[in-house]
Amino acid sequence: MSADVDQVLTHECPAVLCTEQVDPDMLLCPRHWYQVPKPLRRAVWIAWHRGAGAGTPAHRAAMTAAIAAVNRA
Repeated sequence: MSADVDQVLTHECPAVLCTEQVDPDMLLCPRHWYQVPKPLRRAVWIAWHRGAGAGTPAHRAAMTAAIAAVNRA
């Protein structure tokens, strides 16, 4: 890859049967993110804490709960 080409990294939305590509700084695609109950979305952001909380047990637990909430819907 040449230096003048920006590499775009994405991941697939973890919602069941969703194949939308999501920016690496987002957990779910917008459609599924807004299906997560607002208190749980807030918990994800609080645990993220401007990136400082990434990978912490609290952040992993909040992400897991958000994904589970979408997949139950």
